[in-house]
Amino acid sequence: MNCSKTEELRKYLTGELSAGEARLLERHVEECLRCQSQMMEEEDSSEEFPSLQVPSALPTDFTAQVMMALEQLPQPKPKINWKKRSVNILKKTALAVASVTAIITFGSMVSPTFASYVNSVIQSIQGIDKGMKQAAENGYLQTINKTVTDQGITFTVKEVVADPVRMAIVADLVDQNGKRIQFDVENDDLSLTYKTKTGEDLNPGGGGFSFGEEDGYLVINHDIFQFLKDRKTLPDEMIVSVEATILGGKEGSWKVEFPVDMKKAREVANYTEIGQSYTTPHGIAINLQNIMTVPSASMLELSTVWTKERADQIQKLKEQNGWNVKGTNPTEYTAADMMERYFVDIGLAYQILDEKGNVVAGWDDALFGEEINQIQKNNVRNSYRGQVHDEGKRAIKWNGITPLAKDQKYKFKMHSLYLYEPTKFQATIPVDNLLKDKVTVTNSDSTYTFTGFTLKTTEGEEKIGNETYRGKGALISFSATLPEGIVYTNEWSALDESKQKYKAYRKENYSRGKDGRVHVNGTFFIPGLLKQPKEITLSHSVQRRQYQDLNWEVPFETSSKPKQ
Repeated sequence: MNCSKTEELRKYLTGELSAGEARLLERHVEECLRCQSQMMEEEDSSEEFPSLQVPSALPTDFTAQVMMALEQLPQPKPKINWKKRSVNILKKTALAVASVTAIITFGSMVSPTFASYVNSVIQSIQGIDKGMKQAAENGYLQTINKTVTDQGITFTVKEVVADPVRMAIVADLVDQNGKRIQFDVENDDLSLTYKTKTGEDLNPGGGGFSFGEEDGYLVINHDIFQFLKDRKTLPDEMIVSVEATILGGKEGSWKVEFPVDMKKAREVANYTEIGQSYTTPHGIAINLQNIMTVPSASMLELSTVWTKERADQIQKLKEQNGWNVKGTNPTEYTAADMMERYFVDIGLAYQILDEKGNVVAGWDDALFGEEINQIQKNNVRNSYRGQVHDEGKRAIKWNGITPLAKDQKYKFKMHSLYLYEPTKFQATIPVDNLLKDKVTVTNSDSTYTFTGFTLKTTEGEEKIGNETYRGKGALISFSATLPEGIVYTNEWSALDESKQKYKAYRKENYSRGKDGRVHVNGTFFIPGLLKQPKEITLSHSVQRRQYQDLNWEVPFETSSKPKQ
């Protein structure tokens, strides 16, 4: 018996479905064994689709159409074999999906931009985010291939993708025999400089970039928006220098300097002005100001501002807890200083929906939001930026998502607001009892179950369970259910029976239970606790609350107007 979706499956393979219909069918196939079987049977068929003809000339938008088609190619997952096996089918039909009647044969008739992209290193690296790959697809990939050798180690900058918001640099590291050397993130030393053609230093403060190994390559990511955002004019070209003093455990001197074209990406950058505001019941005014779109990202600019009600609430809390009194020692970090830092940390979660109500992007400031809310979608790497003003009572946030299409209607929908608040949780644990059985403590509407106590007696790194710990100390495993509405806890400490106080750190996993509350399991690590105490008291003084009683939606239409 065939599935009711059999006819749609045929249309999917011959490119007769729209992009939205294709995505819906893909989700159905993930759950339908019969459709999965059909996909696998089609793979084994050598029959080509008769509608595919080789044209005498390529259309001008060949690359865009092909890449749009390839966007439909599902990502393989271990538990879903049909996606992995359907690659051969989609090789036959990708062009039909994009309404292009051509059979792709690499090395014969392909557009230069497309050929450059599919042969690029960036295309092959899993860790490069979708926005950066989209920029590469659309012609913003720059091939560098500049090399320097010292101490028998050759450092090569291979490719760059850059726009006014972000830059990704892909490099390679090999020894004198051409064997790839693993990059040591902790010990190898890199620096970046950016200058104009006239020698002006664009980032005099330095830093701000991250680097790591991805699929054997060194990938350097930099939010160049941080030092370019306040410039009235952006340069047509930047001279970028990547310099290293330690590579592969050897000291030396490696410097690769190369020009990066910024004009092309700068000219297509555009703004969508929105200028809509909403004041939450908790005294926070949120302003959605604008969206800037560049080849690798759409940047939402939002600001949060305390209302008088919020300021009055915080002042009252400070007075009740004595947090207005500063310590006599100017270097002392007091409870007042600590709470000031938490009160100004305001988190947001929101979604972007298209005209049909499909979620095209989701942002979540919760530390473990991906696990507990599961709304994060199409975020671009290293895409949070912020500025704090008026002693924290006003803040500007720039959040990056995969580029939104031009001249399209969308809706911004608020999901959550996060605010920190003081709390007084305590759990006193008799350690002798814990060694024999689990100990459960309920306090301040939290329930913690402690299941083990271990002393780590070595100074170096040691793997205990699934985690690695450094230094001597005690480990206490636990599971917990947090109070309703609470998504995270901060400022943990431990106190033994002699009143000796220790900092307590956690390695943990978060999830949302069927009861709607956040569930946590993990391990406390208490550095410096070297002997088994008779009892240990764990406590925390700050927690983060999620507010979902928000009702703010902002329809908007993206602009194709270039940035002025």
